Amino acid sequence: MSKYEVKNSLWFVLAEGVKIYFSNIDKFFLYMLFPVFGQIIGIILAFSLSLGFADKVVARVDSISVALLFILLLALPGLLIFAKAFWDFMVAYVALNSMTEGAVTTGKVYDFQSHNEVATRRTFKYIILLCSVGVLSSVGSSIFFIIPGFILWIYFILVYQVFTFEPELSIPDCFKRSLLLVRGEWLRTVILMLVLTFFSIYIITEGITVVFDYLNLTDKVATLFNYFTNQLPLDIVNQILTYWHIPIITPDMISKFIFYSILSFIVMGLTLPIRSICWTLWYKNLSDLKLSVNARSMKGSKRSYKKERSDYGDD
Repeated sequence: MSKYEVKNSLWFVLAEGVKIYFSNIDKFFLYMLFPVFGQIIGIILAFSLSLGFADKVVARVDSISVALLFILLLALPGLLIFAKAFWDFMVAYVALNSMTEGAVTTGKVYDFQSHNEVATRRTFKYIILLCSVGVLSSVGSSIFFIIPGFILWIYFILVYQVFTFEPELSIPDCFKRSLLLVRGEWLRTVILMLVLTFFSIYIITEGITVVFDYLNLTDKVATLFNYFTNQLPLDIVNQILTYWHIPIITPDMISKFIFYSILSFIVMGLTLPIRSICWTLWYKNLSDLKLSVNARSMKGSKRSYKKERSDYGDD
């Protein structure tokens, strides 16, 4: 990204991110289509086939182990679709960074396969990175580490960008590099994260929800999940809730929760490009900033060294 200079401003990064995203929105939408909807279709297909035919399978076989095997085989097509879509979604975390580089240097986004190779040609290393991020996220989300976990999460938020643009670094060095870039810019990085999350996920999700509620579509769509929620053993749970004077849970409530969760996931997935674009620009901004600071520091050291040599010579 050496051809592109990013101003040291959050609002410039956001403005440029929005510009790049909407000027290529059709390409980004098509790129994220399968990674997002493939996961949803895969899960629905797996549950539909396995739960829909479970009773018939159990009735036709004598062994529980054989029944479980058949149910697993019924769920397998959906699980395979989900696995492929999930992997593509993970690949997008670094491929979109590479696409951003192409967009800011050439003004175009194309050849998705070459951008995917940023991750796929280093598959094993990338899987280690994903596992590392997953472990740190799990530990950081613990109630005992939630505050230090959030602080570290911000410091490591550029790890995917470092992995993309500095392929010579090891996985531990990717985390160290992200920490060094964010150090001194932690608060501005938090502000950028909050703005991106608020506008690219919360506002859009709430806006779509309002439209669905206005058109009376929420209940109609939520009923599609009643087949699954009606089979949940809620009687025992509700007895406990009633004992503690807590409102009971109904299948309709769970169906609406599933609907809102899927809607949030779709919005989060389809808007991943704009967040990746902004984080890539922010990575470029902080890299240039640290580079200029180091350059000034080296010049100052040289001047100081020359002065010392001069003073020593005079003596």
